Amino acid sequence: MTSRREFLQIGVAASALPWAVYADAVGRPAPVEAVQLYKVVYDTRFSAGVEFAQRASALGHAVHAINGDMTRFWYDDLYHRWRRGAAAIAGLTGRGALFCLEQLAWDQRMRVVFRAEHSVVDDDCVAHRFEGTSALLSSAMTAASEPNWAAVMADIVGQCAPVRAGRATATASAITRRASTSPVGESLFSWVIAPVIRG
Repeated sequence: MTSRREFLQIGVAASALPWAVYADAVGRPAPVEAVQLYKVVYDTRFSAGVEFAQRASALGHAVHAINGDMTRFWYDDLYHRWRRGAAAIAGLTGRGALFCLEQLAWDQRMRVVFRAEHSVVDDDCVAHRFEGTSALLSSAMTAASEPNWAAVMADIVGQCAPVRAGRATATASAITRRASTSPVGESLFSWVIAPVIRG
């Protein structure tokens, strides 16, 4: 298990990432429009999930509540939608729900294109680990510095642009101090599952 000291060291080392991302983006064309999200899933067991869902709803996304188990969401909703074709989804859930949805998405040739793990380090500190395209990570790092990080993560998943197959992803870490919402007892994950562009 990673200690608080190691998380802090990672956060300091990653603090230069936004500058690297900015430098890498110079001269690139304007950002591609974000993927259309079919549903945004949240776990009602966590106040962070509720804040995330409130923000996602305010942004115009259709939200779907689960209570740890995504089975009903799958059988009553997502299974039928995916039978008609791939549709991107996002969420802030526990590890189990993300794992199951990720496995089911493979049959639709979709992948997790953005993943952020949010873990309590101590009473007033949440550590965040991100994986995704470098452009999205820059925004995610900024979001993680906000006391209301869970709500702001809804902005981040809504900004996810289409990802090409084989495109390299980046990783980064950050620390939120005195977070207003913290996962209790387990890590939470914010994520986007979307079709991957081939060719």
